[in-house]
Amino acid sequence: MRKEGIGIVLLAAAGLSLAACSGKDGAGEQAGATSAADGAMPASASLPDALDNTDGLQTVAEALKETGIEGVFREKASYTLIAPEDDAFAKLGDPAKQLTEADDHAALAALIKDHMLTGYMTPQDISAAIKASKDGKIEIPTLGGGTLTFTQAGPTVTVTAEDGTQASFDGDPVAGGSSIAIPVNGVLKKL
Repeated sequence: MRKEGIGIVLLAAAGLSLAACSGKDGAGEQAGATSAADGAMPASASLPDALDNTDGLQTVAEALKETGIEGVFREKASYTLIAPEDDAFAKLGDPAKQLTEADDHAALAALIKDHMLTGYMTPQDISAAIKASKDGKIEIPTLGGGTLTFTQAGPTVTVTAEDGTQASFDGDPVAGGSSIAIPVNGVLKKL
């Protein structure tokens, strides 16, 4: 009976957090893209379309097109893309340039899948899960078959890939369709 009560409380809390996701602040919205800084619900434009109109995320937007992964975001299923910013790719220099400009897009597709999570999770959802965890971290599997570990120190949420690469949430999330992209300041894979 006690476990049932806890489950109901957790479901109610999840419902409240989803209800809180419905506010929009209008700032940062562009041509169907929705800034999800306050946990905004998905927008009518697909996530790839929203990313096309978002400064600083053009490399990942182009990668979605080049690999054909953009089609996944046009379906009804929800995903969270941990989206490396353009500067994150630029910091990697030639290896990133070779990856994004290659004729064979298999390696780029694998990189994108390593940044994709099943389900729609706002930064607030991830932060709340970290705070609720016993050890101050959560692990979430990627579509690429790996696992990302999320931790938080103060307001900064850090994500760590299995190979030890790290990035921090950086900037306002972008919602589109039934999915969301959370900008990060690093690429989660050694190149």
